[in-house]
Parts: sequence; C-alpha cells; structure tokens
Amino acid sequence: MRKYTCVLTTTLICLFLYGSLLTAAPGDIQYTREGGDPEKLKSFPPSIFPHWIHRLNYRCDACHNTIFEMKTGTTTINKDVMKEGKTCAVCHNGTDAFDDGFANCNRCHLLEEQ
Repeated sequence: MRKYTCVLTTTLICLFLYGSLLTAAPGDIQYTREGGDPEKLKSFPPSIFPHWIHRLNYRCDACHNTIFEMKTGTTTINKDVMKEGKTCAVCHNGTDAFDDGFANCNRCHLLEEQ
C-alpha cells in the first residue's frame, strides 16, 4: 500500500508540474506578434518565454547583455532572426535544447486553454 501511495503521489506531482509548464507563470514574458496576416495572427498564439524555468538552470549573464538586452522588449525576436541562429535559436538549435522548427511550435506558442 505504501508503494502504491508513493507512485500515485509522484504521478500527481508530475502531472501538476507538466500542466504548469503549459501556461504562463509569474515572471514569464509574452511576446505579442505584430505585422503579417491578421487572420494568421488570430489563429497562431503569441510566444511565451518561461523565464523562471531558464532562471532555475542558468545565470542571468548566460543570456543577458550577450544574446538579449536586460530590458524587456528591446531585443527583436521573430522567426527571421531565429533562422539566422540568433536570439532563442542560439540555444534552441536541436543540440543544446529543442529546435525552433515547426514541429515544436506549441512549446512556445501556447494556447490560452492549455
């Protein structure tokens, strides 16, 4: 019985943590999309940068003042810049972290109901 309780508790914790990764949390940064086809903008949500997850694993200077400025909104982030291997794609290249390809869109572009 004790083993069953431990497995159940662990499973519930994992499900809770997984669910919390699918929504914006305090400290996360939402990048609104500008320009382009208005219909596509409505059907494709803005990206959400999970700052707290990155902050758990890296020091501020791993990204700031090299890849990104310290102030929110001062670094242009879009697919064209990422295709050049800049901004998010510096790490999200398929080697260091998941790549920024179309198979992974929903890892950054989160729907509200998720």
